[in-house]
Amino acid sequence: MKKHLYLLLLVLTTGLVGCNITIKPDPNSVTTNIDSVEVSVNVNVVAKTDSVAPQPADLSQCDMAMLDNGKLVFYNSKDQTLMPYEAETDSVVNCAFLSDNKVYYCVARNPKILLRCVDLGQPDPQPQQLADWGVPFEKCVTETYGTVSPLEYYYGRNILGLNYEFSWDGYWFTKKKLYDIETGKITEWSWKWEEEYQAMQISDDEEQTDENQYYANAADELRSCLRQKEEQYYMTDGNDGNYVCLTDRINCASYASSPEYFEGPEFEFVSSSPDDTKILYMIIVEWGDFAHGILAISSVDGKLQMPLEDTDCTGFTAEWLEDGSLVYVGEAPLPPDDPDNDANWHYRSHCIKRIYPDGHTEIVAPCNDFVTKQSINH
Repeated sequence: MKKHLYLLLLVLTTGLVGCNITIKPDPNSVTTNIDSVEVSVNVNVVAKTDSVAPQPADLSQCDMAMLDNGKLVFYNSKDQTLMPYEAETDSVVNCAFLSDNKVYYCVARNPKILLRCVDLGQPDPQPQQLADWGVPFEKCVTETYGTVSPLEYYYGRNILGLNYEFSWDGYWFTKKKLYDIETGKITEWSWKWEEEYQAMQISDDEEQTDENQYYANAADELRSCLRQKEEQYYMTDGNDGNYVCLTDRINCASYASSPEYFEGPEFEFVSSSPDDTKILYMIIVEWGDFAHGILAISSVDGKLQMPLEDTDCTGFTAEWLEDGSLVYVGEAPLPPDDPDNDANWHYRSHCIKRIYPDGHTEIVAPCNDFVTKQSINH
Protein backbone atom coordinates (compact mmCIF):
# COMPACT_ATOMS: atom_id res chain seq x y z
CA MET A 1 0.00 0.00 0.00
CA LYS A 2 2.76 2.48 0.93
CA LYS A 3 4.63 1.62 -2.25
CA HIS A 4 1.56 2.31 -4.41
CA LEU A 5 0.90 5.63 -2.62
CA TYR A 6 4.53 6.70 -3.13
CA LEU A 7 4.32 5.97 -6.89
CA LEU A 8 1.06 7.93 -7.20
CA LEU A 9 2.57 11.00 -5.49
CA LEU A 10 5.63 10.79 -7.71
CA VAL A 11 3.50 10.80 -10.90
CA LEU A 12 1.41 13.77 -9.74
CA THR A 13 4.48 15.77 -8.75
CA THR A 14 6.26 15.11 -12.05
CA GLY A 15 3.21 16.24 -14.06
CA LEU A 16 2.43 19.42 -12.11
CA VAL A 17 5.97 20.77 -12.22
CA GLY A 18 5.70 21.26 -15.99
CA CYS A 19 2.24 22.90 -16.10
CA ASN A 20 1.91 25.68 -18.67
CA ILE A 21 -1.22 27.69 -17.89
CA THR A 22 -2.81 30.00 -20.46
CA ILE A 23 -5.75 32.09 -19.31
CA LYS A 24 -8.37 32.85 -21.93
CA PRO A 25 -11.70 34.60 -21.40
CA ASP A 26 -14.68 32.36 -22.17
CA PRO A 27 -16.66 34.24 -24.86
CA ASN A 28 -19.89 32.82 -23.40
CA SER A 29 -19.13 33.68 -19.80
CA VAL A 30 -20.09 37.36 -19.82
CA THR A 31 -22.92 39.11 -21.63
CA THR A 32 -23.58 42.80 -22.18
CA ASN A 33 -25.06 42.96 -18.67
CA ILE A 34 -22.09 41.65 -16.74
CA ASP A 35 -23.03 39.84 -13.57
CA SER A 36 -20.17 37.40 -13.26
CA VAL A 37 -16.88 36.41 -14.82
CA GLU A 38 -15.86 32.92 -15.88
CA VAL A 39 -12.26 32.16 -16.76
CA SER A 40 -11.29 28.95 -18.51
CA VAL A 41 -7.86 27.55 -17.78
CA ASN A 42 -6.14 25.31 -20.30
CA VAL A 43 -3.49 23.17 -18.66
CA ASN A 44 -0.87 21.48 -20.79
CA VAL A 45 1.12 18.97 -18.77
CA VAL A 46 4.69 18.48 -19.95
CA ALA A 47 7.06 16.09 -18.26
CA LYS A 48 10.03 17.97 -16.83
CA THR A 49 13.46 16.71 -17.82
CA ASP A 50 16.90 18.14 -17.40
CA SER A 51 17.27 18.46 -21.18
CA VAL A 52 14.14 20.66 -21.74
CA ALA A 53 14.48 24.36 -20.90
CA PRO A 54 11.39 26.57 -20.41
CA GLN A 55 10.57 28.57 -23.54
CA PRO A 56 9.73 32.28 -23.30
CA ALA A 57 6.24 33.31 -24.41
CA ASP A 58 5.89 34.46 -28.03
CA LEU A 59 4.91 38.13 -27.67
CA SER A 60 5.47 39.05 -31.31
CA GLN A 61 1.79 38.66 -32.28
CA CYS A 62 0.43 40.77 -29.42
CA ASP A 63 -1.37 43.98 -30.35
CA MET A 64 -2.17 45.40 -26.92
CA ALA A 65 -0.22 46.24 -23.75
CA MET A 66 -2.02 46.46 -20.41
CA LEU A 67 -1.06 47.85 -17.02
CA ASP A 68 -1.90 45.75 -13.99
CA ASN A 69 -0.88 47.63 -10.83
CA GLY A 70 2.64 48.29 -12.10
CA LYS A 71 2.98 45.10 -14.16
CA LEU A 72 2.94 44.81 -17.95
CA VAL A 73 0.55 42.30 -19.50
CA PHE A 74 0.44 41.70 -23.26
CA TYR A 75 -2.63 40.57 -25.19
CA ASN A 76 -3.10 38.86 -28.54
CA SER A 77 -6.59 39.92 -29.56
CA LYS A 78 -6.86 37.36 -32.38
CA ASP A 79 -6.52 34.28 -30.18
CA GLN A 80 -7.50 36.10 -26.93
CA THR A 81 -4.29 35.16 -25.11
CA LEU A 82 -2.98 37.09 -22.09
CA MET A 83 0.77 37.00 -21.42
CA PRO A 84 2.17 38.69 -18.30
CA TYR A 85 5.63 40.17 -18.86
CA GLU A 86 7.79 38.92 -15.99
CA ALA A 87 11.16 40.32 -17.09
CA GLU A 88 10.33 43.85 -15.87
CA THR A 89 10.40 43.98 -12.08
CA ASP A 90 10.07 47.74 -11.49
CA SER A 91 6.69 49.48 -11.36
CA VAL A 92 5.46 50.39 -14.85
CA VAL A 93 3.35 53.56 -14.94
CA ASN A 94 2.64 54.18 -18.66
CA CYS A 95 3.57 52.87 -22.11
CA ALA A 96 3.40 53.34 -25.87
CA PHE A 97 3.16 50.35 -28.25
CA LEU A 98 4.49 50.99 -31.76
CA SER A 99 3.92 48.98 -34.92
CA ASP A 100 7.59 47.95 -35.11
CA ASN A 101 6.82 45.70 -32.09
CA LYS A 102 8.69 47.95 -29.66
CA VAL A 103 7.00 48.92 -26.41
CA TYR A 104 8.32 52.05 -24.72
CA TYR A 105 7.37 52.51 -21.09
CA CYS A 106 8.25 54.41 -17.94
CA VAL A 107 9.00 52.95 -14.53
CA ALA A 108 8.86 54.71 -11.20
CA ARG A 109 12.01 54.38 -9.11
CA ASN A 110 11.59 57.11 -6.53
CA PRO A 111 12.45 59.84 -6.88
CA LYS A 112 13.04 59.18 -10.58
CA ILE A 113 10.98 58.25 -13.59
CA LEU A 114 12.93 56.23 -16.15
CA LEU A 115 12.29 55.37 -19.80
CA ARG A 116 12.73 51.78 -20.98
CA CYS A 117 11.98 49.70 -24.06
CA VAL A 118 11.27 46.08 -24.89
CA ASP A 119 11.34 44.64 -28.41
CA LEU A 120 8.60 42.01 -28.68
CA GLY A 121 10.07 40.82 -31.96
CA GLN A 122 13.02 39.25 -30.12
CA PRO A 123 12.84 35.57 -29.07
CA ASP A 124 13.46 36.41 -25.41
CA PRO A 125 12.63 40.13 -25.07
CA GLN A 126 14.40 41.86 -22.18
CA PRO A 127 14.00 45.42 -20.83
CA GLN A 128 16.42 48.00 -22.16
CA GLN A 129 17.20 51.13 -20.16
CA LEU A 130 17.01 54.21 -22.41
CA ALA A 131 17.02 57.37 -20.32
CA ASP A 132 16.37 59.18 -17.07
CA TRP A 133 13.75 61.82 -17.84
CA GLY A 134 15.46 64.18 -15.42
CA VAL A 135 12.33 65.14 -13.47
CA PRO A 136 11.01 63.74 -10.18
CA PHE A 137 8.33 61.10 -10.61
CA GLU A 138 5.92 63.04 -8.39
CA LYS A 139 5.98 65.90 -10.93
CA CYS A 140 4.38 63.55 -13.49
CA VAL A 141 1.31 62.75 -11.38
CA THR A 142 -1.93 64.74 -11.62
CA GLU A 143 -3.42 66.35 -8.53
CA THR A 144 -6.97 65.62 -9.73
CA TYR A 145 -7.27 61.84 -9.83
CA GLY A 146 -3.65 60.91 -9.08
CA THR A 147 -3.05 59.53 -12.58
CA VAL A 148 0.38 59.44 -14.22
CA SER A 149 1.13 61.46 -17.35
CA PRO A 150 0.66 59.29 -20.46
CA LEU A 151 3.62 58.49 -22.67
CA GLU A 152 2.85 60.31 -25.93
CA TYR A 153 4.14 59.41 -29.37
CA TYR A 154 4.62 62.05 -32.07
CA TYR A 155 3.86 60.54 -35.46
CA GLY A 156 6.37 61.24 -38.17
CA ARG A 157 8.99 62.58 -35.77
CA ASN A 158 9.70 59.34 -33.89
CA ILE A 159 9.65 61.26 -30.62
CA LEU A 160 8.13 60.40 -27.23
CA GLY A 161 6.71 63.03 -24.89
CA LEU A 162 6.24 63.04 -21.11
CA ASN A 163 4.25 65.80 -19.39
CA TYR A 164 5.16 67.13 -15.96
CA GLU A 165 4.53 70.06 -13.57
CA PHE A 166 0.79 69.92 -12.87
CA SER A 167 -1.16 73.19 -12.65
CA TRP A 168 -4.66 73.79 -11.31
CA ASP A 169 -5.08 76.66 -13.78
CA GLY A 170 -5.70 74.23 -16.63
CA TYR A 171 -6.11 71.00 -14.64
CA TRP A 172 -3.17 69.57 -16.57
CA PHE A 173 0.60 69.70 -16.92
CA THR A 174 2.40 72.80 -18.11
CA LYS A 175 5.73 71.32 -19.21
CA LYS A 176 6.91 68.40 -21.30
CA LYS A 177 10.10 66.49 -21.99
CA LEU A 178 10.80 65.09 -25.48
CA TYR A 179 12.84 61.96 -26.16
CA ASP A 180 14.22 61.44 -29.66
CA ILE A 181 14.15 57.70 -30.37
CA GLU A 182 16.78 58.03 -33.12
CA THR A 183 19.38 60.00 -31.15
CA GLY A 184 18.47 59.14 -27.55
CA LYS A 185 18.55 62.84 -26.63
CA ILE A 186 16.08 64.54 -24.28
CA THR A 187 15.02 68.13 -24.92
CA GLU A 188 12.43 70.51 -23.51
CA TRP A 189 9.13 70.96 -25.33
CA SER A 190 8.13 74.47 -26.46
CA TRP A 191 5.20 76.06 -28.26
CA LYS A 192 7.48 76.81 -31.20
CA TRP A 193 8.35 73.12 -31.47
CA GLU A 194 4.62 72.23 -31.34
CA GLU A 195 3.78 74.71 -34.10
CA GLU A 196 6.52 73.28 -36.31
CA TYR A 197 5.25 69.75 -35.65
CA GLN A 198 1.66 70.68 -36.50
CA ALA A 199 2.83 72.34 -39.73
CA MET A 200 4.76 69.19 -40.62
CA GLN A 201 1.64 67.06 -39.95
CA ILE A 202 -0.40 69.15 -42.38
CA SER A 203 2.29 68.73 -45.01
CA ASP A 204 2.40 64.97 -44.40
CA ASP A 205 -1.40 64.74 -44.66
CA GLU A 206 -1.21 66.19 -48.16
CA GLU A 207 1.23 63.45 -49.16
CA GLN A 208 -0.70 60.50 -47.73
CA THR A 209 -1.35 57.48 -49.94
CA ASP A 210 -4.74 57.17 -51.59
CA GLU A 211 -5.73 54.40 -49.16
CA ASN A 212 -4.85 56.40 -46.04
CA GLN A 213 -6.55 59.46 -47.44
CA TYR A 214 -9.68 57.42 -48.17
CA TYR A 215 -10.04 56.27 -44.56
CA ALA A 216 -9.32 59.75 -43.20
CA ASN A 217 -11.97 61.24 -45.50
CA ALA A 218 -14.47 58.52 -44.55
CA ALA A 219 -14.11 59.33 -40.83
CA ASP A 220 -14.46 63.07 -41.46
CA GLU A 221 -17.52 62.49 -43.63
CA LEU A 222 -19.16 60.38 -40.93
CA ARG A 223 -18.51 63.01 -38.27
CA SER A 224 -19.94 65.75 -40.52
CA CYS A 225 -23.27 63.87 -40.71
CA LEU A 226 -23.89 63.89 -36.95
CA ARG A 227 -26.35 66.38 -35.49
CA GLN A 228 -27.69 67.17 -32.03
CA LYS A 229 -31.32 68.21 -32.04
CA GLU A 230 -33.01 69.04 -28.74
CA GLU A 231 -31.98 66.15 -26.45
CA GLN A 232 -31.18 63.51 -29.08
CA TYR A 233 -28.25 62.62 -31.35
CA TYR A 234 -28.89 61.99 -35.04
CA MET A 235 -27.19 60.67 -38.15
CA THR A 236 -28.19 62.57 -41.30
CA ASP A 237 -27.37 62.42 -44.97
CA GLY A 238 -25.13 65.46 -44.52
CA ASN A 239 -27.81 67.88 -45.75
CA ASP A 240 -29.96 67.80 -42.60
CA GLY A 241 -32.32 65.33 -44.23
CA ASN A 242 -33.26 61.70 -43.49
CA TYR A 243 -32.63 61.99 -39.74
CA VAL A 244 -31.89 58.69 -37.98
CA CYS A 245 -31.96 58.90 -34.17
CA LEU A 246 -29.05 57.22 -32.39
CA THR A 247 -30.15 57.80 -28.77
CA ASP A 248 -33.96 57.55 -28.49
CA ARG A 249 -33.68 54.30 -26.49
CA ILE A 250 -31.09 55.68 -24.04
CA ASN A 251 -32.29 57.46 -20.88
CA CYS A 252 -29.52 60.04 -20.78
CA ALA A 253 -30.76 61.84 -17.65
CA SER A 254 -30.43 58.64 -15.59
CA TYR A 255 -26.63 58.88 -15.80
CA ALA A 256 -26.39 62.13 -13.83
CA SER A 257 -25.22 61.67 -10.26
CA SER A 258 -28.31 63.54 -9.07
CA PRO A 259 -31.38 64.91 -10.93
CA GLU A 260 -30.57 68.50 -9.93
CA TYR A 261 -27.13 68.20 -11.56
CA PHE A 262 -28.49 67.08 -14.92
CA GLU A 263 -27.52 69.44 -17.73
CA GLY A 264 -28.00 68.60 -21.35
CA PRO A 265 -27.40 66.07 -22.57
CA GLU A 266 -24.55 67.04 -24.86
CA PHE A 267 -23.12 64.60 -27.39
CA GLU A 268 -19.55 64.49 -28.65
CA PHE A 269 -18.19 62.15 -31.32
CA VAL A 270 -15.11 60.13 -30.27
CA SER A 271 -14.37 57.63 -33.07
CA SER A 272 -15.88 55.22 -35.58
CA SER A 273 -15.46 51.47 -36.08
CA PRO A 274 -13.06 50.32 -38.83
CA ASP A 275 -15.98 49.64 -41.19
CA ASP A 276 -17.73 52.94 -40.25
CA THR A 277 -20.95 51.13 -39.26
CA LYS A 278 -20.77 52.18 -35.59
CA ILE A 279 -19.70 55.27 -33.70
CA LEU A 280 -18.37 55.79 -30.18
CA TYR A 281 -19.48 59.02 -28.55
CA MET A 282 -19.81 60.78 -25.21
CA ILE A 283 -23.09 61.57 -23.50
CA ILE A 284 -22.29 64.51 -21.21
CA VAL A 285 -24.97 64.96 -18.54
CA GLU A 286 -23.35 67.21 -15.93
CA TRP A 287 -20.40 69.52 -15.34
CA GLY A 288 -18.01 70.06 -12.45
CA ASP A 289 -14.35 70.74 -12.92
CA PHE A 290 -14.69 68.31 -15.85
CA ALA A 291 -17.48 67.01 -18.06
CA HIS A 292 -19.15 63.89 -16.70
CA GLY A 293 -21.40 61.28 -18.23
CA ILE A 294 -20.86 58.02 -20.08
CA LEU A 295 -19.62 56.62 -23.38
CA ALA A 296 -22.05 54.97 -25.78
CA ILE A 297 -22.00 53.00 -29.04
CA SER A 298 -24.63 53.34 -31.75
CA SER A 299 -24.86 51.87 -35.22
CA VAL A 300 -25.33 54.48 -37.93
CA ASP A 301 -28.79 53.06 -38.68
CA GLY A 302 -29.84 53.54 -35.03
CA LYS A 303 -30.71 49.87 -34.51
CA LEU A 304 -27.91 49.36 -31.98
CA GLN A 305 -27.85 51.79 -29.04
CA MET A 306 -25.51 50.62 -26.32
CA PRO A 307 -24.68 52.84 -23.31
CA LEU A 308 -21.43 51.90 -21.57
CA GLU A 309 -22.76 52.48 -18.08
CA ASP A 310 -19.47 51.70 -16.34
CA THR A 311 -17.53 54.56 -17.96
CA ASP A 312 -17.03 58.28 -17.41
CA CYS A 313 -16.48 60.99 -20.02
CA THR A 314 -13.40 62.26 -18.23
CA GLY A 315 -10.27 60.16 -18.39
CA PHE A 316 -11.63 57.25 -20.44
CA THR A 317 -9.63 54.80 -22.57
CA ALA A 318 -11.38 53.12 -25.52
CA GLU A 319 -9.99 51.80 -28.82
CA TRP A 320 -11.36 49.89 -31.83
CA LEU A 321 -9.61 46.72 -32.96
CA GLU A 322 -9.25 45.59 -36.57
CA ASP A 323 -12.07 43.06 -36.25
CA GLY A 324 -14.53 45.77 -35.20
CA SER A 325 -14.36 45.05 -31.46
CA LEU A 326 -14.22 47.95 -29.02
CA VAL A 327 -11.89 47.59 -26.03
CA TYR A 328 -12.36 49.96 -23.12
CA VAL A 329 -11.60 50.46 -19.43
CA GLY A 330 -14.75 49.75 -17.46
CA GLU A 331 -15.73 49.17 -13.89
CA ALA A 332 -14.84 45.84 -12.29
CA PRO A 333 -17.75 43.92 -10.74
CA LEU A 334 -17.99 44.46 -6.98
CA PRO A 335 -20.00 42.66 -4.29
CA PRO A 336 -23.26 44.50 -3.51
CA ASP A 337 -22.07 45.33 0.02
CA ASP A 338 -18.65 46.65 -1.08
CA PRO A 339 -18.16 50.21 0.26
CA ASP A 340 -16.55 51.26 -3.04
CA ASN A 341 -19.94 50.95 -4.75
CA ASP A 342 -20.69 54.49 -3.61
CA ALA A 343 -17.30 55.92 -4.60
CA ASN A 344 -16.49 58.15 -7.55
CA TRP A 345 -15.95 56.19 -10.77
CA HIS A 346 -12.32 57.28 -10.92
CA TYR A 347 -11.55 55.67 -7.57
CA ARG A 348 -13.28 52.35 -8.15
CA SER A 349 -11.66 49.13 -9.30
CA HIS A 350 -11.40 48.88 -13.06
CA CYS A 351 -10.95 46.17 -15.65
CA ILE A 352 -10.55 45.95 -19.41
CA LYS A 353 -13.58 44.86 -21.42
CA ARG A 354 -14.12 43.92 -25.04
CA ILE A 355 -17.34 44.43 -26.97
CA TYR A 356 -17.39 42.15 -30.01
CA PRO A 357 -19.01 43.15 -33.33
CA ASP A 358 -22.12 41.11 -32.49
CA GLY A 359 -22.58 43.14 -29.28
CA HIS A 360 -21.63 40.62 -26.60
CA THR A 361 -19.16 41.76 -23.96
CA GLU A 362 -16.49 39.97 -21.98
CA ILE A 363 -13.86 40.94 -19.43
CA VAL A 364 -10.39 40.66 -20.94
CA ALA A 365 -8.30 41.23 -17.81
CA PRO A 366 -8.49 42.82 -14.33
CA CYS A 367 -6.11 45.60 -15.46
CA ASN A 368 -6.68 49.33 -15.06
CA ASP A 369 -5.32 50.74 -18.34
CA PHE A 370 -4.11 49.70 -21.80
CA VAL A 371 -2.70 50.89 -25.12
CA THR A 372 -3.12 49.32 -28.54
CA LYS A 373 -0.36 48.93 -31.12
CA GLN A 374 -0.17 52.12 -33.14
CA SER A 375 1.40 52.98 -36.44
CA ILE A 376 4.76 54.73 -36.44
CA ASN A 377 3.41 56.68 -39.40
CA HIS A 378 -0.11 58.02 -40.04
